[in-house]
Amino acid sequence: MPAPIPAQPRAPHCPTSAAPQPRLAAARGTTGHQGTQVAYPQPARAPLRALAARLRASACDTAAGRYDLVHYRQWNSPARSGAAVREVVRWRGGDRSGGQLATQHPTGVAPVTHDWWQPGDLYSVGLLDPFTRTDVLREDLRINEPSPADPTEVLANLAYLSTWYSPRQDGRAAALNVLADLSPLTYYPRYPRVVDRSGRPGIGVAATSGGRRALRVLRPDTGEVLAYESAHLGPFGWGVETYLLYLAHSHATRRWWEPVPRFRPAPLPRPLYSRLQQHWLLGTPLPCHTTTTQGATP
Repeated sequence: MPAPIPAQPRAPHCPTSAAPQPRLAAARGTTGHQGTQVAYPQPARAPLRALAARLRASACDTAAGRYDLVHYRQWNSPARSGAAVREVVRWRGGDRSGGQLATQHPTGVAPVTHDWWQPGDLYSVGLLDPFTRTDVLREDLRINEPSPADPTEVLANLAYLSTWYSPRQDGRAAALNVLADLSPLTYYPRYPRVVDRSGRPGIGVAATSGGRRALRVLRPDTGEVLAYESAHLGPFGWGVETYLLYLAHSHATRRWWEPVPRFRPAPLPRPLYSRLQQHWLLGTPLPCHTTTTQGATP
């Protein structure tokens, strides 16, 4: 009896649902959280170059669709933002259209807010994908400005772009090379402490300036961003001001949430009323009569 053919391993699938829904944000973890613990710092240029060279494709890189799909949760300092916790699902199209579902704590008037952008409305985000060209990415990150770029601001701008875009493998490699050229950044290996708030281990890339630290947590194999943290140095260590936990970066063929079209009835025909009209009768003009004494006998 021939030996059975071993089962072929299944190709990894993108774990992101094509129609994710934001969960109701809760107050848990909004205050008193210390910054991420990191250890074994080293200059970031060489490790970032090496990661960009050996970058692996993500299972979500093959997800088809014209929309970038981003799902993230954000914690803010209540003193600086009214919404302490937000959970957001976004769809962004190349024509600067988009859609968004979001929850927040405190909930406010509605537990779930709906936003919708027609083509061209998201002009502030940009028409081109900045991750396709390093020069465009450097421009969006404000690295090419005349004054030297503050590395903490660069990481903050990159965190903002990551809430709108889902770069594929080449785009993530471009971002790593741009960060490698930025100096000075600090690299932290994943062992033993670099872990995001959902428990996923990663590597850390950080910048420190003026008592502020910006930290970007990446997957060590695919370079996907897992988290971003902005913290300030206080008497008890690093205190978190803003924390972004990226739950998913993928692509979708459509925005599964669409606004309900409003029914507009056809206008009623205008009533017709009879009314008097004025007519002008134009006749032949009379000949011109001129009184004169020329030629008269005196």
